[in-house]
Amino acid sequence: MSELAKRSGALQYSFVKHIACADGPLFLILSDVDRWPGNLHARLLSSNGATELTVAFRDDSRAFIRIAKIAGGVNRISVEHEASASSAGGFDYEIFWFELFEMLAARLMPETVAIADAPGKVNLFFKVGPLKDDGFHDVASLYLAVDLRETVTAQISTDYSVKVTGSLGDFQLLAVPTDESNLVVKVAGRIKAEAGTPEAIKVAIGIDKHVPVAGGMGGGSADAAAALVAVNALLHAELPAERLHEIAATLGSDVPFALAGGAAIGVGKGDVLTPVDSVAPIHLVLIFDDQGLSTPAVYRRLDEIRAARDETTDASEINRHIIRALQNGNPFEIAELLHNDLEEAAISLRPDLKIKMTTALQHGAIRVMVSGSGPTILALAASEVAAMQIARSLNELGYNAIATSGPAIGTQLVD
Repeated sequence: MSELAKRSGALQYSFVKHIACADGPLFLILSDVDRWPGNLHARLLSSNGATELTVAFRDDSRAFIRIAKIAGGVNRISVEHEASASSAGGFDYEIFWFELFEMLAARLMPETVAIADAPGKVNLFFKVGPLKDDGFHDVASLYLAVDLRETVTAQISTDYSVKVTGSLGDFQLLAVPTDESNLVVKVAGRIKAEAGTPEAIKVAIGIDKHVPVAGGMGGGSADAAAALVAVNALLHAELPAERLHEIAATLGSDVPFALAGGAAIGVGKGDVLTPVDSVAPIHLVLIFDDQGLSTPAVYRRLDEIRAARDETTDASEINRHIIRALQNGNPFEIAELLHNDLEEAAISLRPDLKIKMTTALQHGAIRVMVSGSGPTILALAASEVAAMQIARSLNELGYNAIATSGPAIGTQLVD
């Protein structure tokens, strides 16, 4: 079962399931607890009539069920099943939940859908080399995948299409292209060509976005990586991981890392990756901005700043001390080593970013930095609790901040 975990002590089952069907009939069937499988004497305790319900069982355990509609006509069903303190246990609820979703599939006859999710990223260390004749820069980057994930759904269709939902504001969601200029459509075409799929078969893509658009966190690259894995599964192309990484490298410098996740050193255009193992959990606060920053514009500004100073540089390697600091897990040691060559250029284009950085420091961050090309601000926290407190304080001031952590796993199939 998808993302199923049996938690010690609380005897709690927690999982997420996706199903491509109309949301009305789905909620009605879930609310009809008398027809649920097994002999558990399920009782409906509460319901908001559309997206949430609470059910109790004969052993007094309770399940909290929430339904969210995401792009592509897919429903995300989240279940938290908590045992009561007096429950004797012994019943295998994993089997029960499996049977319940088998019943849903039989009654709803959902459409075939493949779903994958991929992580956003931050650059903990980023060096940029000089402008080359081909118009690009070599870089040396230390990538960290974070637990802020994009979900992509893929379904067979007669036309290519892209639909977008997510937790971002309307302005951000509207900035995502829904025509063939979106990279996920190119991904679908590439996988279809390699699989030898008939021309008449197209792919409808849904993107559930949580990584800011033009925020320096690789959200578009995460979408492309998730689309690679989802469409590969949908079309039964069976392309191996090595081939998916080869295709990813042709789509953008951040796409291969979104596939891999974790932590890695990226050189060249950032797509030549060397994994960094044994990285301890790092707790961050990300401060978002509704107005994105153009990555090419930030690079151009960096070139202008360097030309005005007659400054030369290279991006040959990462400071190896930061790798040891990440593996040691000391946030204060890490704080001294964070670096981003693009930060000055981003702030020169958006001086207001300095206010966010100063505010985060005033509310407990031990180091702040522009993430990638910005405008997202990365704030390093001393602990998970500290990150949550900093995010809460910033949100109370009207900022859009979220506590997260890394390293996160790479692109994976969901369900």
